[in-house]
Amino acid sequence: MDINQIKEKMLKDFQPSELYAITKCWDCPNAVMEIGKVEEDLKKFLNEIDFSQKQQERLGGAKPKPHDIFSLAIAGCPNSCCQPQIKDFALQGQAVPRIGGGCTGCGQCVEGCPDRAITLNEEGPVIDRDLCLNCGQCAGICPTATISIGQRGYRVTRGGKLGRRPRLAGEICALTNEQGALSLLKETIDLLHGEGNPRERLGTLLGRLKIY
Repeated sequence: MDINQIKEKMLKDFQPSELYAITKCWDCPNAVMEIGKVEEDLKKFLNEIDFSQKQQERLGGAKPKPHDIFSLAIAGCPNSCCQPQIKDFALQGQAVPRIGGGCTGCGQCVEGCPDRAITLNEEGPVIDRDLCLNCGQCAGICPTATISIGQRGYRVTRGGKLGRRPRLAGEICALTNEQGALSLLKETIDLLHGEGNPRERLGTLLGRLKIY
């Protein structure tokens, strides 16, 4: 069987029940957000707006191919094992550290930060926000609670894809709650169905319109 025959067989066997797919991280001790509920809420929203039907209408009745599936990801933390960087729309759990008083200068936060985002001065820890990925590990190891979690929420990205012309997803919101994420998903789908050409991936559309 040659490559073209293999492709034809794959397309023939490809019969998705929905024209979207949600990938989420498994239960993990690194998670900073509980992602089970947001997964159900995303599904509920997509079904309420008849996303699969609208996506099928974009295809003009043609049989869907794998790249016609709108891909979503929900990552519980910045480790992002479910690969949100290559999905059409994705949420990434965030635990933003906050610095208070009481530092003894033990240096555990400096040693424990995987991104080398923390230094110590005479007053205590200093966080480089450009390096910090909001994983919350520093708060978990600080023995004096000088570092705690100030905010939790989701970083939202969109427009990632692989294939012939790969593209990493771009950030559209640094931190929001679940309702904010759903609003951004609605905005994204309205853009895709309003401005997208048949079979055009979201990332391609964003590149064509020069927006994220």
